[in-house]
Amino acid sequence: MSFSSERFVLLVAALFLIPSPGEGQQLQQGINIVERVVAVVGDSMISQTQIDESLLSMEARGWTRPTGAAELLEAKLEVLDQLINLQLIVQEATKDSLLAVSEEELEDRVQVQIDGQVRQFGTLGRLQQALAEQNMTLALYREQQKNLIRQQVLQERYFAKRGRSSANVVVTDEEARAYFDENQDLFPDRPETFVIETIQLEPEATDAVKAVALARADSVLGLILEGEDFAELAVRFTDEPGDAGGELGWIRKDGSFVEEFEEVAFGIPAGVPSRPVETQFGYHLILVERIRGGERRVRHILFSPEITTSDVEANDARAESFADRLRSGETTMENLGLEPDTVLLPLDVIAQTSPELAGGLQNAQVGDVIGPVTVADPRAANARLLAGLLEIRPGGPGEFSEFNDMIVERMKNERLTATVIEELRSQAYISIRLGEG
Repeated sequence: MSFSSERFVLLVAALFLIPSPGEGQQLQQGINIVERVVAVVGDSMISQTQIDESLLSMEARGWTRPTGAAELLEAKLEVLDQLINLQLIVQEATKDSLLAVSEEELEDRVQVQIDGQVRQFGTLGRLQQALAEQNMTLALYREQQKNLIRQQVLQERYFAKRGRSSANVVVTDEEARAYFDENQDLFPDRPETFVIETIQLEPEATDAVKAVALARADSVLGLILEGEDFAELAVRFTDEPGDAGGELGWIRKDGSFVEEFEEVAFGIPAGVPSRPVETQFGYHLILVERIRGGERRVRHILFSPEITTSDVEANDARAESFADRLRSGETTMENLGLEPDTVLLPLDVIAQTSPELAGGLQNAQVGDVIGPVTVADPRAANARLLAGLLEIRPGGPGEFSEFNDMIVERMKNERLTATVIEELRSQAYISIRLGEG
């Protein structure tokens, strides 16, 4: 097996975009050790530890470490080659003060990264628990991300400053097709997908209960206007799970949040709390802390009307009634007074939203109605979902047309990078010591 293969190169490239567990452990333990230098690049050194940690990261992404000494050395040399390339670009970029990355920008970008991780894990506590399992604290993870992002931004600005653009690199259709044919194992098969039409039914609180929630929101808004801290009040009063002080991080107006929420979040100035905003989840007080282009850094406090057992039972009955009417052909989802969503998804993705729905679709026929079923989101524990199966699209090998744009862009970037690296290497002092002795 050759370790210069496309799959191996992809893994090598990918490892520089993720934090290294080993590095975090070393920082946390504070151990001072003498590093073995495996290469000198200009006035910088690359250590054996950097290679070892890179290989560990690749193993975590599915690479199998070879047992033969010669093959393992070949893999290490490939990783070292990429580390040298990265170091060359960063060194060149740091010579130009105009390319410098400010601490404020780094902090903003790191916070976006951490906010995304928090959303992925559900809560800040779960993220911290996952980091702890790697012997890493949130502070160390933040510092690692800062270093990685600094390198990435320097590279981006370096290429931009030199006036280089992949748009100036030509990749023909024949070259892209040849790349696809020669590397088919790199492109995933298309999974079987289901086209479904869905509606989600939520229990509705009574007007009297809604009025109580609105009054609570107005009361807390008064405290904010009197000068009390928004984040501290969020911890005390929000009905949303978690203790992040209502922190939502940097958000875009892209449909990730319900329409009513986004309209206000992108319509108020920074530093001024909103009036109570009603959504399907309750009433929100929204605070935009900062504005950056099309992004807003947002906090909110949620006041949810109390849902009673009677409300839940009424919603269950309504869902069952709708399902019966749909199955009998008496009505369609469009005529139920709710706006249905039509989605095209594979079964494993559907299972993330509703395992019950995924189970019902496994043996369903086109035209079947599945539900009412529950959804996985804990914020919608009492919601009921109805789905109509419109189409089943079979899976199979991916087609060239599906990956053409991605292949062309990748080949352009590879050629651009190769040209720049060749120039930098021709001008730099590089001493490789890996494999010596």
